[in-house]
Amino acid sequence: MIVRVEYPDGYGESFEVNVLKGEIKPYGGDNYDRLFILLPAEKTTFRIKTFPFSDKRKIYKIIEGEIKSNPILSGRDLVFRSLFFPMDKGTAVFTVITGKEDIERIGKQGIDVIDSEVVSLLRIVLLSGKNGDFYYEKENGNIIISVRDGIPISVKVGEKEKIGEPIRLEAMNKKILPLFGSALQIIRNTEVNFLKEESSDTEISLVKSALFLLFSLVVLSGALFAGGVFFKRKIRGVRNKEAELFEKKFPDIPAVDPLTQLKGMLHSASKVEIDTVDVMDEIGKVKNGISVLKFNAGDGRFSVEGEAPDISSVTSFAGRLKKFNAEITETVTLKDKVRFRLEGRY
Repeated sequence: MIVRVEYPDGYGESFEVNVLKGEIKPYGGDNYDRLFILLPAEKTTFRIKTFPFSDKRKIYKIIEGEIKSNPILSGRDLVFRSLFFPMDKGTAVFTVITGKEDIERIGKQGIDVIDSEVVSLLRIVLLSGKNGDFYYEKENGNIIISVRDGIPISVKVGEKEKIGEPIRLEAMNKKILPLFGSALQIIRNTEVNFLKEESSDTEISLVKSALFLLFSLVVLSGALFAGGVFFKRKIRGVRNKEAELFEKKFPDIPAVDPLTQLKGMLHSASKVEIDTVDVMDEIGKVKNGISVLKFNAGDGRFSVEGEAPDISSVTSFAGRLKKFNAEITETVTLKDKVRFRLEGRY
């Protein structure tokens, strides 16, 4: 996958991202698959809070209320996005806030992600595994990020002094570090995207919730079926887990038969192709040691990334999905497993 990362003024860099290998390297070509725009630190402000619980919906509502009631931020149409860091007792939340007009002012077409410059630098700090104070030097002042126990505790923008050690990567130009950090979100699971709806702006739709939860339950069941004896011992636990997940997502609907209920929801939703559910159902039936790590579907196409014990298992898996035109597009052989990517159409 080729990712182009740019600042709003057009300065940018392209990177070749290999999700299976966990590698990112600069790419010199003009073509790209996805376009990320990096919102400069000066266009954002930040809040870092800890909560004694992990309920994201509740946390979002609290953060949204505090932002709206803050006299410094009042009078502006604001949007925010958050990163969550689990702790032993609760959750730390790093929130990026910007003006809606700053997002709308970015008029370039075909944008996939609007990211935060500060978060991109934070990803590089977290990648290093270090704790302490770190700075990134800019013409209009330094960005200071402090991390303790792998969790950000403070961010300062426009500072005159350099505090701590510089944010850097070996053999990489300092100027493109934030651009690299933005591409890093693909393999580090730390996405911040001001183009993507979050529950702070709108409630997640019933269809999206059902589709995601159905896939989670199908993969859960498929993985446990693959265990043979393990499944026999845990079948009751699986059913209880299905009901638990369903009731958390849809608290007002009794969990009688979660899988059947979710399929019914999707059947009745005109915006979702039921063929997507058919693909997920087929994936969930696989029993030859396949572990699904990532699944994407849309516009009649889908992709599956996962791990298998050997290449023959990958071939067998692809054969099972042949009716969906599935093809193996990439494999990487590691010490005791094979990582793969399949693509298909429905």
